[in-house]
Amino acid sequence: MNGSITKRPRTGGRPSWGYYFFAGHDETGKRIQPTKSGFTTKKEASDALRQAILDFEAKRDAVAIAELPAFGPFFDRWMLEHAGRKCAPKTIERYGELGAYAIRQTVDIAGQSYLFGEVPLDKFGPMQMELMINALLDRGGEKTKTFPQGRPLSPKTVRHIACTVHGCFEKAVIWQLIARNPMDGIELPKVTKKAPSAIEKGGVGKLLDKARGTRLYPFILLGLATGARRGELLALQWPDVDFESGLLNITKSLEQTKAGLRVKSTKSEKPRRFAVPAAALDALRAHRVEQDRDRALFGGDYQKNDLVFCRPEGAYYSPVSIGCRVARMMKEVGLVGVSLHSLRHTHASELLSKGVPIPAVAKRLGHANANITLSIYAHALEADELAAAKIWDDAMADVIGANKREPNGNLAKSSAGKVIKLEVIEKKAG
Repeated sequence: MNGSITKRPRTGGRPSWGYYFFAGHDETGKRIQPTKSGFTTKKEASDALRQAILDFEAKRDAVAIAELPAFGPFFDRWMLEHAGRKCAPKTIERYGELGAYAIRQTVDIAGQSYLFGEVPLDKFGPMQMELMINALLDRGGEKTKTFPQGRPLSPKTVRHIACTVHGCFEKAVIWQLIARNPMDGIELPKVTKKAPSAIEKGGVGKLLDKARGTRLYPFILLGLATGARRGELLALQWPDVDFESGLLNITKSLEQTKAGLRVKSTKSEKPRRFAVPAAALDALRAHRVEQDRDRALFGGDYQKNDLVFCRPEGAYYSPVSIGCRVARMMKEVGLVGVSLHSLRHTHASELLSKGVPIPAVAKRLGHANANITLSIYAHALEADELAAAKIWDDAMADVIGANKREPNGNLAKSSAGKVIKLEVIEKKAG
């Protein structure tokens, strides 16, 4: 906010100094322009102007703080102005679901219980945040007969809720609605890190045998052979498959939201190109022949999406539907605790356990860097760790053996082959 200094001459005396500044408009649209004059010097007027502006802004901010929105309406505004402009539709949906968990919780303010979503932003403190997290862990889920107050939520889900709420409050700080994020410094529940659910070779064989002869067979096989994500497989088009070079281009992904299906960029927003095993290419060739029959059967009604994996009429598959169908097939062959995404884990774990360099695996998976791959699939490198220990042991065996202590504990051979005496020094207590 800026103002101006004015100078008015006086008849037969020193000039009079004054100031004015623009402070917005009132309810009728009239300009608000505080003015004051009668200062002896320009410096007096300038100092008075600076103080007047500070006083006006303090008064304005005090009114704004008194009228701060509750968390629920502010969350809606945050979703519209921040998440809605910067995030993908699926992410926006997830933020909405996570925020709803917090909004419907109750918190204690000055000894009284309120819905979290109805509390003004400036009334929250660290205690309310921690109590909210505890409530989510204990009873944050839907109400059931077993859990009439609400079922417990997993630590992972609660962490996601807390991170969403933290981001919302952080924007309130940036917008200068509150001075401090009440989530700062709050300890979040720990999540036990589990190894990705890969499928053993025997299970892979059973699954492929079950899928053979169905439309899911080439889809499952390509997932196992490439580690591509579900959405990436469902967005593949035939020009993305180069049968001559055996290379596959992954440039996009199919996403399912409440609004419907949409094709977007890959998760890393970067395309990738890598080789496909011969068995998977053979399955794709056979699959294309079957698809040509569908195209001839539907004639002009066949949708020209040029998709590798599609419905009989050429339309996009639903990612959720495909995931459920594959999971059902896995269950039928006795695979427990796995899902469609386990095909990706199986591909990565197998490559790493066979010594394929981490950067090469990261490229196939589409990870932003090799550290992500290492953090997820460290379990698959146990064989490498054992091999590394043995290699070091073999390399240093002659050196270690040359200085190995003899059974009597006081003689050993030097590297030159001479017997040397070892002195044992005992440190006495006291």
